[in-house]
Amino acid sequence: MNLPHLPPIRFVKEVFTCNDKYATVLCEFPCLPTLSMLTEAAAQASSAFAKSDTLQNGFLVLIKDVSLHIKVQSLTCVIIIEARASLGNASEFYFEVFEKEGGMMSVSGSLMVVLEEGSV
Repeated sequence: MNLPHLPPIRFVKEVFTCNDKYATVLCEFPCLPTLSMLTEAAAQASSAFAKSDTLQNGFLVLIKDVSLHIKVQSLTCVIIIEARASLGNASEFYFEVFEKEGGMMSVSGSLMVVLEEGSV
């Protein structure tokens, strides 16, 4: 995954699976994650769908219907992210966050990422 983020803000560690529609991504946090951190991790997880390894800046521009179902009690989570729609350089994703141990869904919601045109 080619992200400009550095620790402690880079949460995505590994892509477990990825196809055209869905990706499953491992995330680790330096402290118990807040809802904002989990949403940022989902935005970072969307980079699993990148078509090339060229660095391209993406901006989280929309957060919609995000719900905290259960407070996360782990530093390690798995995010399942679904590519829902894409128009030009904007893409909408639906995501669900699960604690790595236990498998209960903690957070769900949608977000939109816009890729910067001509970024290097």
